[in-house]
Amino acid sequence: MLAIAFQVGDHALALPASRVVELLPRRSLRPIAMAPEGVIGLLPFRGALVPVVDLCQLALGRDSRPLRSTRLIVVSLPQGDGQRLVGLLAESVLDLVTLGDTLPGLPVAGAPWLGEHLAGSPGMPQLVDPMQLLPVELAALYQEVAPA
Repeated sequence: MLAIAFQVGDHALALPASRVVELLPRRSLRPIAMAPEGVIGLLPFRGALVPVVDLCQLALGRDSRPLRSTRLIVVSLPQGDGQRLVGLLAESVLDLVTLGDTLPGLPVAGAPWLGEHLAGSPGMPQLVDPMQLLPVELAALYQEVAPA
């Protein structure tokens, strides 16, 4: 299996490719009034508005830099009987790496979304658990609009 490797500041991270719906260049987003922390806007995508989380804002308290390699990663997350889409803005989205042997990561307070390190990949990127990544307020919004 593969993972998409990217940067959040100086931190090498990776996301399982099986969760990725599409990789898009950075683009203008529709603003959201009073959005939860880290949520920077809505992405019109395949007939729906998808919330986008800036990983640099979430982890470092600063905006992702407007690099040529800054990308929107649209991921699919299970929700009830269906799926929900979330966009993740990340820097230096440049590489695919193999999901192989891992080493445990250190638990970081306030970042339950950081998982194990990929032992066989350059820079030993740390896996991101997208299910743990959403700000609490955004996750709650998804639960409120879930079909009954």
